Amino acid sequence: MTENSQTSQKAQVSQTSQVMQNSQKSTQKLTYVQKAAQVTSANANANTNANANANADEWNLVIKKPSSKSQEISYRERRLIITSKNENWILQAMKMRNAVNNALKKAKSDIIVATVTKTQRDNNIALTISEKYIAKALLKQKNIWEHIFEVKSIKKNEKWYKIVIHSLKINIFNMKIEMKYLRIELEKYNSELKLIINSIWLSKGENRARKNHASTILTFKIEVEAQKHLKKRVLAARSTYRTAEYRDYRSSDQCQRCQTFEHLQNKCNKSSRCLFCERNHLTWKHKCQLPTCEDKQSCNHTISRCCNCQNAHFANSAMCETYQAAQPISSQKDHLVTEL
Repeated sequence: MTENSQTSQKAQVSQTSQVMQNSQKSTQKLTYVQKAAQVTSANANANTNANANANADEWNLVIKKPSSKSQEISYRERRLIITSKNENWILQAMKMRNAVNNALKKAKSDIIVATVTKTQRDNNIALTISEKYIAKALLKQKNIWEHIFEVKSIKKNEKWYKIVIHSLKINIFNMKIEMKYLRIELEKYNSELKLIINSIWLSKGENRARKNHASTILTFKIEVEAQKHLKKRVLAARSTYRTAEYRDYRSSDQCQRCQTFEHLQNKCNKSSRCLFCERNHLTWKHKCQLPTCEDKQSCNHTISRCCNCQNAHFANSAMCETYQAAQPISSQKDHLVTEL
């Protein structure tokens, strides 16, 4: 091989090496640019996701923002039911209410009793406090005011659920202590039956004295439990007894809103009717049509008309045929249940 040929080969090798080095540098530059682009893209995506999350959080905050209005306290939550040791107590609503409020004020309590009333069925005392507090707050301070009512027991105005047992043998469970044993029997021999209080007779003692059988109330804390034992037979005292829905009214109960019978005003969804003139307004809104008359309720100018029978008398008149038909016969005088 000549000297010129060797020189030519060295030149080619050197040129090839230079081309490879330039190619590697280009590749390194491209890789750096790609990585930079990837980093930039990743940062951009991160910023986008962060903004999206921020917007989502802001949206969630708007959705979950609590209402500015405070939750209202229900009427039931503001009531206490008191049983007095004195069964012959006389309601003096204003005097009792003021006595309680004065005692609370003297003890530097902010609680205010709004009304003192008598319950419809059980001859108990109902205290209703102002809308700002719940009855539990008044119950905690019972040592301040309970002496006013000769308190035997106090309970919150909870909603209970009731069914009725029919044809229970009176001679077995007639006394109060025996009703306690009835509760034990019922809970022992009937699956998942749990009463919140002892059973209560529907009729009064003088009426039961003339009978061999009567109906009693079973009281549950949860509606599902009451419904489970409704319209089926229960076991007690080696016998089975049928049950039925409990209806908290008498056939003679007259609604002060619509003037019809078998329900009370608090359960009425009918249109208002006047007791005096049958027009479509509440009775307390009745006014004489003569501008010169000073009487705010019924007067000599009122043209009486019954909305039940359309005759010329008030809707609660004993002369009304509808009123007479609603009155129970003597043997059912105190019965609160209508058969289903």
